[in-house]
Amino acid sequence: MDSLNAIISTFTKVDASEFSVFINRQKLKANRKDLELFQLLYRQPELAKQSFLSKLYPDGNKVAYHALRKKLMKHLTDFIYFKQLREDDTAETQVSAYISLSRFLLDRGIIKEAWKNLKKAEQLAVSAELFALANQISRLQLEMPLALLKQDVDEILERKNTYLKLAIEDDRADTAYKIIQHHLQQAKSRVDAPDLRTIIESTLRDFQLDQAMSRRPSIVYKVMSIARGAAKSEKDYYHFEPLAMQLYDNITLSTASGERDKVFIARIQYIIAHTLFRNKKFSKAQDYLKLLRQQLRGVSKAEYVRLLPRSIQLYAATRFFSGYINEAIRIVDAAFLDKMKMKPEDALNLILNQAIYHFYNEDYKQAANLFRQFSHSNMWYVKVAGVEWVIKKDLLDVFIHFELGNYDIASNRIRAILRQKQLFDAWPQLNRVKTFLQLINQIVDDPEVASSPDFYDAVEEAFDWIPIEQEDLHASVYYAWMKSKIVGQPAYKVLLELISIE
Repeated sequence: MDSLNAIISTFTKVDASEFSVFINRQKLKANRKDLELFQLLYRQPELAKQSFLSKLYPDGNKVAYHALRKKLMKHLTDFIYFKQLREDDTAETQVSAYISLSRFLLDRGIIKEAWKNLKKAEQLAVSAELFALANQISRLQLEMPLALLKQDVDEILERKNTYLKLAIEDDRADTAYKIIQHHLQQAKSRVDAPDLRTIIESTLRDFQLDQAMSRRPSIVYKVMSIARGAAKSEKDYYHFEPLAMQLYDNITLSTASGERDKVFIARIQYIIAHTLFRNKKFSKAQDYLKLLRQQLRGVSKAEYVRLLPRSIQLYAATRFFSGYINEAIRIVDAAFLDKMKMKPEDALNLILNQAIYHFYNEDYKQAANLFRQFSHSNMWYVKVAGVEWVIKKDLLDVFIHFELGNYDIASNRIRAILRQKQLFDAWPQLNRVKTFLQLINQIVDDPEVASSPDFYDAVEEAFDWIPIEQEDLHASVYYAWMKSKIVGQPAYKVLLELISIE
């Protein structure tokens, strides 16, 4: 597939309709061959080039046909560019728009309006920490008739020098992020690889970012996010925690008073609270959630709306794992949570958490009712929430049907999961899940088997056990149910005993 076909193959019906209008933007023509070629490529991509050539040029004029393809590619490139601009509402795009308008006004001698728009661009660039653009804006300001505008050249130069230093610092930070990601990726395939903290500390030192980390929460957040991504993929929050705490403690909070600083500090506090939660330090996690609630009072409405539902759900989870299951249920079942504007992934997590809490409260019918909200295919859920979320959903579904006495349905669910060979081949870390499912299947086939010594021995030999401090919290939720069948005690009681480390 050549470039022209590849681009057009990505177009939706709406894109195709918009492009047909766009191509006529300068002059409406009848019988446009470039538009005709687009329609042919869009509607009949399987046809060979020779077929298109004969349809458009019966005389076989290949030179004209190739010129037409180039013309169509130019139209497509322009269309995609303007479409991206229209849909991109990032601060960088807005700043660039102000700069373009200022240049337009300056070229036409409308000096004061040009200056006014440059100042708007500068303020927006600084608030969004786009210091390379801020430096460019200062350079443009120096080209303007400053005496006429009654502006102090020294003040502009001072700001420009500050922006330039910060832009260089940003460039070093961006390079450091990529180096850290590279080393973390390499570390996965090396037995003797340095640990997470060593990789990050040495890279930050090499790029002279130690001081920047103390006064710029945005850089701390980016580094922490990269490290957290590695920890998340390995389910290793245990070793990530001290690094996260060190990075947070290094921030000089008293100097981080800007609106954007507050946003990044709030995000960092959420990461730390979540990390402490995953490491079963629930009271400490609640301490950071209190700090986060205070921090959210000073952030933008958009950030508040983004973080509030997550922080509420995380607080409910800390209460659930601390033994306050009824309080956790009251929080996640509260009507106001349903009215919040959540990202699809957060909304799915809310429903799954509700089902887990009701399940452990032995309200199996309510848990089953909540599952009726899952109306999409697993492929859709994988795209939105990830493979791990789908596995957790399907495992809980098995447990619910078992507790409701639907043994045949539970058995069928297990077989359906195990039949997904491609899933297990693509995700080797799911091998523990496969082993776990095979053990659960024995209980589903014969509930009495769980209390037998042979089954206990089989469970003990099935996994490479690690200290509970390092065991994944979510894995404990599912293992606790199986263990409750082995010891003959309520699942919630077993879960609390299993995760108790504080």
